[in-house]
Amino acid sequence: MKKLRSIWDFDLIILLVLISLFGLMMVYSSSFTFSILEYGNATHFFKKQLTWIIVGFVLFMIASFFPYKLYGKYVAYMVFISIILLLLVLIPGVGVERNFATRWLKLGPLLFQPSEIAKLVMIVYFAKVYTNKRDKIHDFRHGLMPPLIMLGIVFILITQQPDLGTALSLIVACGAILLISGARWYHLTGLLTIAVSGVLILALTVDYRMDRIISFTNPFADPAGEGFQLINSYIAISSGGFTGLGLGNSVQKLGYLPEAHTDFIMAIIVEELGVFGVIAVIGFYVLLLLKGFSIFKKTPDYFAKLLTFGLIILISFQAVLNLASVSGLMPITGIPLPFISYGGTSILVMFISMGILNNISMHANNYHLKK
Repeated sequence: MKKLRSIWDFDLIILLVLISLFGLMMVYSSSFTFSILEYGNATHFFKKQLTWIIVGFVLFMIASFFPYKLYGKYVAYMVFISIILLLLVLIPGVGVERNFATRWLKLGPLLFQPSEIAKLVMIVYFAKVYTNKRDKIHDFRHGLMPPLIMLGIVFILITQQPDLGTALSLIVACGAILLISGARWYHLTGLLTIAVSGVLILALTVDYRMDRIISFTNPFADPAGEGFQLINSYIAISSGGFTGLGLGNSVQKLGYLPEAHTDFIMAIIVEELGVFGVIAVIGFYVLLLLKGFSIFKKTPDYFAKLLTFGLIILISFQAVLNLASVSGLMPITGIPLPFISYGGTSILVMFISMGILNNISMHANNYHLKK
């Protein structure tokens, strides 16, 4: 058994398999009506999601056997490529526009989001740079500042798509790495003040973001406009009650709730599965968070610690953002529910992230077995 555990972290794999199957089931349940109306095929989104998950598991396997230290070795090239992709998105005729946002690039028949890739790359970058600058972490100019300049560039490029939710996730994940790297508290306080001020300015000075904030505070003021999605999310959640209406029996997915299989899939989960669905979803993220901290504690490598912490915070924060948006606790951000919402690039990046965690866990297990 010890030999097996030095190769695979079975707890992590079981979590990944269970949440993937649950997400696949809920994508089918929440999308089959829309699939029939739009494509004449009830399994259109189900088949595409299944394809992404299969590809995701292949990438998970590759990432599991790819030494995590090599990411740090080649991270400069990864950052350069990420920035080029983000710039390409902003070029008229190159970036693909959907729902009034230009966030995608087309590669043959496939669409992908460079911002999702950039999040992962920047976490690797921050983990590597602050590992190298460990002895200079108290020096703001030479220790803290250089990575923050690169983060600012990527942040601005993502907000121009526009995609403030993804940019905010990036800031939080990289900020988490900075937090545990040993930076001085007054440096962190100053940076936090700047970050919060910047996000508020971006949120309050753009009309559609301001409309989202207003609809979040009182969605019933514009029930047919900005408040429509949140109101129907409320209806779905309240209809579910304790036990739910039963798998497949959602009413809101019948054309009432937009994005029922993507950003607002949690509302359908609550409507169909009730409290049990909530417990299942939140329970998964709690277990994943605990598993991440377990890997964080057992790995002896500082770079691996920072990388693990950043990845776990990214996944957890995206889950919190999505759940808070669906339940009306914060404005709608457009962030998918990790591993559950329909989507290609997001699913693949999440699987790669889990593969990196598995590889770190494998190395940590081997280290402790040799002691």
